[in-house]
Amino acid sequence: MAKTCTKQENLEKLVDELMKEQPNRQTVKKLSAKLGMDYSVDPLTQMNTVLQSMTSVYLRPNRRKELES
Repeated sequence: MAKTCTKQENLEKLVDELMKEQPNRQTVKKLSAKLGMDYSVDPLTQMNTVLQSMTSVYLRPNRRKELES
């Protein structure tokens, strides 16, 4: 049985792919679709979309903990 990746793991894979000198467009497209985000042929636009999404995955839970303290 194949392991299901979490949103965080898929975001990390997408960032890794986008950081390559020649990112594989099909991989970027597939991961973007899996994460429910728009795909852009422009790498900077795509990275911006990914970073905005990462903010919600990585920063918001930590911010919530701060507010509860």
